[in-house]
Amino acid sequence: MGGSIPTAEDLHPCEWRSASLNHYVREQDTREKLVMRQVISVPGHINYYLIFSVKLHHPSSGFDPETRIRQAWAMLRCAQPSVGVVTAGTKVHFTAVDRDELGVWIADTFFIHPSAESAASLSATIKPNRAMQLHYLPRSKEIILCSSHERVDGLGMIMLLDKICHYFAFPSAPRLAGQADRLSPPLDIAADVGTASPRVWEKARTMLQAWQVNAARSLHIIADRPGPASSTVDTVRLELSTLESASLVSLSKASKVSVNDLMNGLVVMAAKEYAGVEECNWLGGVVSNARRLCKHPYNTAEHACNVCFAAIPAYIEHVESALDFARRIRLQRVAFQKDPEALQLLQPMLAMTGDPTDKVQQSQPRANSRCLVEYSGLGSVDELLRHTHGEVQVEDFWVTVGHCGSSIGVYGYFYRKRLNFTLSYNNGFHSQERMSRLLDTLKNVVKDCGGCRVLTLL
Repeated sequence: MGGSIPTAEDLHPCEWRSASLNHYVREQDTREKLVMRQVISVPGHINYYLIFSVKLHHPSSGFDPETRIRQAWAMLRCAQPSVGVVTAGTKVHFTAVDRDELGVWIADTFFIHPSAESAASLSATIKPNRAMQLHYLPRSKEIILCSSHERVDGLGMIMLLDKICHYFAFPSAPRLAGQADRLSPPLDIAADVGTASPRVWEKARTMLQAWQVNAARSLHIIADRPGPASSTVDTVRLELSTLESASLVSLSKASKVSVNDLMNGLVVMAAKEYAGVEECNWLGGVVSNARRLCKHPYNTAEHACNVCFAAIPAYIEHVESALDFARRIRLQRVAFQKDPEALQLLQPMLAMTGDPTDKVQQSQPRANSRCLVEYSGLGSVDELLRHTHGEVQVEDFWVTVGHCGSSIGVYGYFYRKRLNFTLSYNNGFHSQERMSRLLDTLKNVVKDCGGCRVLTLL
C-alpha cells in the first residue's frame, strides 16, 4: 500500500488498518457488498464461484512441475497478499504469515490431482470454498484457479493466472517482508469514488423503476428439473474456428459495435429462440472495467486480486436481432462509462435493491423455474495472459462459473484469434440434453449472423 497500515479511527472504513500484531481488517466497500449478495443468494452455498484454467507445455526432463507450482503459489500469496484475505460478514481480514504459516496456508489451499484427466472434468467435482484455491493436474499439465466472486473479478483472475505462470517459469523465494504494504484497497478507495450526489440517487431510482416495469415480460427459459440447489457445475464449451471468428469480428467492425456486445446479442437471441418467444424484454446490466479509473499502482496487474468492475441494471425492449441488441446496449454502456459519477451509482443501487433470492433466478426447489441466461464478457484474453514464460508455454485457456441457483452463466472471450463461449449451469435444474439444445441454438444463431460454416464443440 506504499507505506505502513494506518490506525487512525477517522479513516475511511474501507481502509486497511492494524487490528493486532500482523492482523489487519477493513469494511467491505460498496461493490464488494453488491457482489456478496449474489454470492450468498443460496443459503449454505457459494454462488458465482469462478473457475479459470490454463493448459501448459513445459520441459519433461530436469523440471519438477509440482514443486514449481507449489512455489509459484507461495510467491503469489506474498506478492499479492489480498489472495489470502478472509471475509466474515461485512469485514475483510488479512493476516501476514511467516514461513511456517505460509506452509500451512499452502497445505489448505493447494491441491494436486494425479489421476485427473482434464480440468473440464475435474471442475464439476470442485467444492466451492471461501479461500482462494489452486489445483494442479500432472497428467494434463493444467492449472485451475478458483475463487468466490467477492474476492476477485474475471479480468483479475486472468492476471493472477498470468502471474502464476510467470512464477512457475521463474521460481524464487516468496517475499515475506512487507506483506501488509502490498494489500489492495477496494474500489471505493482505489478509484476515490466519493459520496453519491442527490442527482445520482435520483438517476438510480429512475433506472430501477424502469427496470422493474420491464421485468414483467423478461426473457427467460424454463428449467426442466425441479432442483434442489447444489454446488455442482456442469459446463459446455463452444469454440469458433479462426475463420468463423474473423467473420464475426469483421461484422462487428462494419456495424460499429464491439465484439463483446455482439457476442452478448448472440446469446440473447439464442435464449429467445430457445424459449420460443416472439416479443420479450432483455434484463441484464452494462459493465465498466473500473481499473482504468483506479489510481496508480492499483490499476496494474500487481493489484489483480480485486473486484474492479462496476455494473448497473440495463434492459432492452423487444430485441429484434443480435446486431440490434449490440447497437442498443452499446449506447447504454458508453453512457455509463462516460458518466463521471458512474461509480457512485453503486451506492444507491446497494441501498435500493433487496435480497437477490426475490429475483427471477430462484434457487429453491420447484418445478418450471424461470431462469435467466446471464452473459459476461472477458474481452481479449491475449492482452492479459502471455503465451510464453521462458520455457513454459500456455497452450489453452478455459473458464467456467459455478451456479447454485437456476440461472445459466455464459462467458464470452477472444483467445488466440478465436471466439469462445462457455455455458455453465446447475444440473439440479437443467439436464445435459436441454443445455446441449441451447448450445446448438447458439451455434445456429452465430452461423446465421456471421455467415459461418461449422462450429467446433468441445
